[in-house]
Order: sequence, then C-alpha cells, then structure tokens
Amino acid sequence: MLLFDDMPPFAQKNETGFSFWVRVTPKASKNRIGDLVDATMGRKMLKVYVTSPPEDNLANIAVIEVLAEYLHKAKSKIQIISGHTMREKRIQVLT
Repeated sequence: MLLFDDMPPFAQKNETGFSFWVRVTPKASKNRIGDLVDATMGRKMLKVYVTSPPEDNLANIAVIEVLAEYLHKAKSKIQIISGHTMREKRIQVLT
C-alpha cells in the first residue's frame, strides 16, 4: 500500500485535486491494487482488481472503495470522470 500525504507520482495535478488512469479487472478473486503499467500515449495506469461484476455499477462502486482505502481518502473525494462502462477509467481525487 502506498503512503503519501498529497498526490501520487503517477497522477496529474489539476484545479480541484489530481487525476489518474486505472485499468479495472472485475470479478477478480479479491479486491486489490496491482502494478503501475504503461499504456498508450505514454501514460501510466494503475491496475485495480475488484470482486464485483461489471453490472449495475457494482464494479465502479468497488473501484472507488478500493482506491479510497489505497489513497487514504474519503470515498466522497474520489470520482470516476470517464470510462464508466469501460475497463480503462479516469479517476479524479478532490483535495
């Protein structure tokens, strides 16, 4: 688990906090954070594994819960800003 007070090194700062990309694997054996991987266009993506299926927004809710624990932030401070129905999602963390 990462420990940091501010912004993780793989994130991009913006006017309301910071954002970063994740690649989600639903229906995993357990909820966990995986490795940081290279993606297209030179960006880094954090792998997130969740046990929930990609139905009825369940996997998205689980992603927010896993990231909240990983980042030591309240769930209300974490938002999915793009990719709601895709494996690759852009996450916004409000500070």
